[in-house]
Amino acid sequence: GTTCVSGYTCVVSNAYYSQCLPAANAVSSVASSKTSVAPVSTSQAAGGGSGASSGTTYKASFTQYGSGDSFGSGNCNTDTTACGFYTSLSHTPLAPVSQLNTTIDNTQQPGYSAALSQNAFGVGPGAGAGPACGTCWKLTAETDSSGNKLSNAGNSIVVQITNLCPASGNPLCSQNGLTGTNQYGANLNFDLCLNSGANTALFGNSGVGLAVGTAVQVSCSEWTGTVVH
Repeated sequence: GTTCVSGYTCVVSNAYYSQCLPAANAVSSVASSKTSVAPVSTSQAAGGGSGASSGTTYKASFTQYGSGDSFGSGNCNTDTTACGFYTSLSHTPLAPVSQLNTTIDNTQQPGYSAALSQNAFGVGPGAGAGPACGTCWKLTAETDSSGNKLSNAGNSIVVQITNLCPASGNPLCSQNGLTGTNQYGANLNFDLCLNSGANTALFGNSGVGLAVGTAVQVSCSEWTGTVVH
């Protein structure tokens, strides 16, 4: 299973949520309540609205959580997240190849997702879906937690918000408003869902479990995947 890289400690928040943090900064998080289970259906993404301004570039930190981490957090792609829905990989079939009389399907839409720090998520633990649920963000990783440039600096992905990163007991996600910062000078923290593949897509071969860079809210037309309610 997936574990935190050397120098990082996995901190559990609840059965579905934990983070890989630098060992020196690891703290215990306060568990949040699970939301009620909604009927299952599939649909395309429909972005909501967070307190953050669309098009504004924020400094952001990026962590990761989900099943396979050292605390056995559980699948982060589940409808028991704060938003009550999850994302799924989908496929876009290409046009039939007449010579083979078949359809080639090699266009995967990954459906990357993340939890967002409470200052932008809009509500606290136990309050259910915040206004940021369903919003989409372009994340760009630049440095590690010490400010060293990543080997894949400038790498970007687009994620959809499906969960809350609670402020209480968690300095990474306890910024005071959108102008406040955490210990890495970041206005926002995005906890990447391991089960959606977002962490692998953003961190790549950089060898880190925490990165710092930028985030900008974008139209969900830039996000690819399927939303399951």
